[in-house]
This record gives sequence, C-alpha cells and structure tokens, in this order.
Amino acid sequence: MVTATTNPALRAIAAGLLVASSALAIRTAEAATLEANAKISDVTLYPDAAIIKRQVMLDLPAGESEIQLADLPPSLDPASLRVEGSAGEKVTIGNVEFRLRANVSETDRTETQRKVKALRGERDRITDKIDSAENRKAMIQRLAQGGETKENKLDLDQWEKAVEIVGRGLQAVNDELRGLKLEIERIDAEIAVLEPPQIAGRPPATRDAKRIATIAVETAGSTKLNLAISYRINNAGWRPIYDARLDTRGANPSLEITRRAMIRQNSGEDWNEAKMALSTLSVTRGTAAPELRGERLAFYERPVPRAVPMAGAPAPMAAAEAMRDQMEMMSKQRVAATPPPERRAEEQSAEIDASAYQTEFQVPGKITIPSGGAEKSVRLGAEKPEPKIVIRTAPVLDPTAYLEASFDLAGEVPLLAGEVLLSRDGAYIGRGRLPLVAPGDNARLGFGSDDRVKVSRVAANRKARDPGFLGSTKTDKFEFRTVVKNLHAFPVNLVIEDRIPVSEDQAITVERLPELTKPDLDAPDDRRGVIAWTPALKPQEEKTYVTAYRMRWPSSREIRVSPIPR
Repeated sequence: MVTATTNPALRAIAAGLLVASSALAIRTAEAATLEANAKISDVTLYPDAAIIKRQVMLDLPAGESEIQLADLPPSLDPASLRVEGSAGEKVTIGNVEFRLRANVSETDRTETQRKVKALRGERDRITDKIDSAENRKAMIQRLAQGGETKENKLDLDQWEKAVEIVGRGLQAVNDELRGLKLEIERIDAEIAVLEPPQIAGRPPATRDAKRIATIAVETAGSTKLNLAISYRINNAGWRPIYDARLDTRGANPSLEITRRAMIRQNSGEDWNEAKMALSTLSVTRGTAAPELRGERLAFYERPVPRAVPMAGAPAPMAAAEAMRDQMEMMSKQRVAATPPPERRAEEQSAEIDASAYQTEFQVPGKITIPSGGAEKSVRLGAEKPEPKIVIRTAPVLDPTAYLEASFDLAGEVPLLAGEVLLSRDGAYIGRGRLPLVAPGDNARLGFGSDDRVKVSRVAANRKARDPGFLGSTKTDKFEFRTVVKNLHAFPVNLVIEDRIPVSEDQAITVERLPELTKPDLDAPDDRRGVIAWTPALKPQEEKTYVTAYRMRWPSSREIRVSPIPR
C-alpha cells in the first residue's frame, strides 16, 4: 500500500508504482478473455446430421487465458465439441463452458418493451371508449323501445321527430364504434410485429439465440495458436436424387444415370465458402443390432369369417391414364426441327472415396449454404450402365405396356434409395423411386407407356357349381384370355404377368387347368401366386395367353381373397 508523503522523490516513486500497477492490471484483464472469430472451413454432411469444422488463428499471451467463441449455433450438441490446436510453445487446453445469448441487444429489447407497453395502454383507453359507446347505444335502444304511455301520448309530428332523433343517435354511435374497433385492430397488428409468435419447441429466451463457448488455455510463453474446433448438429442433411435418361433412338439403347444430392440445413449459421464432403453413413441410426427374444407357439382361435365377394378385375389405374395423356401432350409439344449442334456444357462432379462400410463424395471447390431449410442441388457424378429393354405389363391391374430398362450396377459405389426423374428420348416421363442398389445388383426402372404394344385381358369363361343334395363342396372355375400385339417395326421382348390364388388352408384347393398356357416364370422375385410369360414378338405379331384354374372349398364356409404380403 502506498501512503501520502511530502518527500518529492517518494511521491515520484509512488506515482510510478501506481502507473505500473495500473498498466499491469490492464494487460492482465486484456489477456484474460480473447474474442475469436472462427471461420467454418469444412463440413461433412450425413443424411441426417453434419460435422462442422472451424479454424482460428490468434496470438496467445503467456499464462492462463480464455478463448471465447460467441457465434456458435444454438443447435450444437455440446457433447460433440472437440478442440485441437498447434503452437510454437506448449499449450494446455482445459475445460469448455457453454451458455446461450440472444441476438437482440438489451437496448433494443428495452425499447421494444416500452413500445409494447405504450400500445397496450392505448388499447385499454380505446376499450374504455368502446364500453362507453356500447352503453349509450343500449340506452338509445331502450328509449326507442319504451313507446308512448297514457300520460305521454305523441301525435304524428312528434313520432316522426322521435324516430329521427333515435336514428341519428344510433347512426352516430355505430360510426364511433366502427372507428374504435379499427383502432383496436391496428394496435393488435403493431403488437404482433413487435412480439412475434413463439417458435414451436423453443422457449422465447432461446429464439434467435447464439451459443457461446469459453475454452480455457494455458501456455508458458506467448505464441501463435492454430485452433481447430469441430462439433455436430442434427438439423442438417442431404438426400440422393437421380436423373435417368434413356435413349432408344440409336442402334443400341443407352442409359445415363446422374447422381445428385439435395442439401439442406437449418442450423442457425450460414456455411460460407466451405469445403464439403457428403457421406452415406447415417449418424442417427442405431449403432448395434437389437436384442432378439424367442417366440412361443399356441393355438389361434380363428374369428368367424364374414362373406366377402370375390373381386373381379379392377379398372385400369388412373395413374396410367394420366401418364398416357401426359405422353401424348408432350409428344405434340416437341419441336420437329432439329436445332444446330452445340457443345454440351459440362457439370462438375464430386470425387468419390469408397471404403468397405461407407462412401464419401468430395464436392469440388467451395460451397455456400445459408441457413433456412431451402435445398440446394449438387452433382455428384454419372453412371452409364448397359440397359436391357423389355416391355412389361400386368393386365389384371392395368392393360398398359410399359417400357422398362434393367441394368447391373458396376463399380464400388452403391445407388442409395431415392427419387429418380425419368426421361425417354429427350422427353420428361415422370418421377419414380429407386431402391438401394449395391454394386453387382440388378435394378429396374420404368420409362412410361409403350402405345405400340397393345394388351387386353378378358374373362373368357367362369363356371360356379353349387353342391348337390348330398354334396358338401362348392366349385368355381375361372378362365381369362390375355392378347398382346406388337405394332412396332422391330421385335420386342415382353414380360406378361398374371396371378392365380394361393391357398393356405388344406380345405381349400386351387387346381391349374389344362387350358392354362404354361408360364415361363413361376413366383418371379419370390412373389407367390404370380406367373409370367416372356415372349419375343415379331413386328405385327399377336399372341394369346390363357389363365385357367378351379377352386374347391367346403360349402359350409365362405372364402375371401386378400393380397399376399410382400
């Protein structure tokens, strides 16, 4: 402690000590907290999450310091934060603390509260005026309903004057009430702007907030620190989408499948000029197989079945009719003249890093994705498999022939399940769905209807025989004829599917009749009850296929037909 003294030398020394101690205190306070602006450098995006990496360079003084990161998103998972660094001196990274801070400053919040309070006071005053006007209106109406009495009889002129006075009074009060109610609506609208509704699932205190992280560090000497921070957020991801273009106009059909990624993020932070990698690994999916428990077997008490009439062949699907109409409309709109040849613009493709358990696509260059949930499309690459073209039809559901391209996936990168946009010979066909296709698997894509392959299916014969006087069995015979014709100038390969019911009860028998055209495939793709013929039709060739079977069951029971589960 420095005390007052009359000696000039002592006063000079004391003043110097005070200045030095003040400067030391200022330097210590400045070194205690270091504000850091960590820029997003890398983003690894998963289908259901994202890993964010930030880089920061700062000058670190000797001793203990706190590095404060004030612009982290509120959706950050605190348990996922990882901090790494490198420096010329030894640096020890200590604990990390988190807290939330609203974006709105205290001054702005106080001003907003003052405005809302003034508006609510004005609203209360107008409400009082409305109550007063309503009371005057009620009084006028009571006077008007009172009428004349024996003591107060009114002549005609007096009645007219009374009616005029009451009318003017009511008109004035109603005009006043309308104006006051408009003022109430205006005030409510201004309050709604100043106090927006609460976001679902988030309390008002955290709305538009930022998460602040404070990192404790210690170093023996001043040095330059290169700090890397990474963390996980869940409200971000990507989904695969494909462009499938089939061209049948050449000597051999060609197929090109373009991989794309639809990227979205609503983390509360913008990703500006960041390197991005897309991973096929799902982060939020379970990490281990579920525990399997045994089953016990007991008799099942079958409920009494209700009589269900057998369903006939349903009408053609509306979706198929809509697709045919769309194809006709698009074919009319296509321009007949061929444009002059131009060089096709090339899109950038991602670099692929495939491992045994996941695949990463390195998006070229740097990408900017603002927060907000809007999706952005990124091209990942393209495949050109060799397609096999067939015409597939299932006339029991839809008597339309559909062009189908199948292919074997080569390479090491699977096709994830996703939406596919289909084009045939330069015309947009529609949207489909591509299942997960692993390397080496076979996949099929439908490319719309083929109007030059005609298909029809009719019921040729049905005989139902009731049991006789002593009989105990009912019989029902079905026969359907499917006719296909190729109107193309070249041969086509077809797959024609039909079905025969399958019995899972020994009391019900299903017998295939000799009239049945022998199928080329029975239960294709393990679909029980389905048969298929695979002819190759020459130009203008027509063929007929017969589906015939007989069912028998006890006459005391009723049967029903239901789809077999996949």
